[in-house]
Amino acid sequence: MTTKTVSLEEKVEAKQYVLLCFLTLLNVMNFVDRQLLASFANFIVPDLELTNAQFGLLTGLVFIAFYAVMGLFMGALADMVHRPRLIAFGLTLWSLLTAASGAAKGFVSMAIPRMFIGVGESALTPTAMSMLADRFPATRLGFASGFYYLGVPVGVGVSLLVAGYLGPAIGWRNCFYALGARCFARCCDAFCQRDSSQTFVSSDR
Repeated sequence: MTTKTVSLEEKVEAKQYVLLCFLTLLNVMNFVDRQLLASFANFIVPDLELTNAQFGLLTGLVFIAFYAVMGLFMGALADMVHRPRLIAFGLTLWSLLTAASGAAKGFVSMAIPRMFIGVGESALTPTAMSMLADRFPATRLGFASGFYYLGVPVGVGVSLLVAGYLGPAIGWRNCFYALGARCFARCCDAFCQRDSSQTFVSSDR
């Protein structure tokens, strides 16, 4: 990882905003993927013959337990490894498992991918925030963080649109396949990002 020292007054380079937009896009895809199961509840519950308790576990504990625990591990790992490649790994994992979710036949075959989707998705936010903190000075970091977290409501909204418009047209399984393929297509972009940082210092020193 290369490091560059710049003044706090120096303008943030345009490529850093490009990176911010890319990470935000990944966050949108992250929350589309996370919310899609709940958005398709009316399709999935009868198709897989799930009880209310089973569906609650799939949308809650099964995912959240793995996501929360692995988020701590991924955050520590982001301090030690090539961060874009860590994002690429997580993105590959959750993409393949999202597609696998579309082939589920019951509770267990849906629960197993959901567990490891949580592992894959847990890599994104701690790593992305670490990268943004290196690319933006303290005076711009609030904006960068807020822009990145736009991915949460936008992703949830997009998942509802997918369920409302694409679901009846192509079925919930094909939506999961398509989302997995779409996310996987971004893996190469993430893998090829440079892992560089800037150290921002005050110009009056």
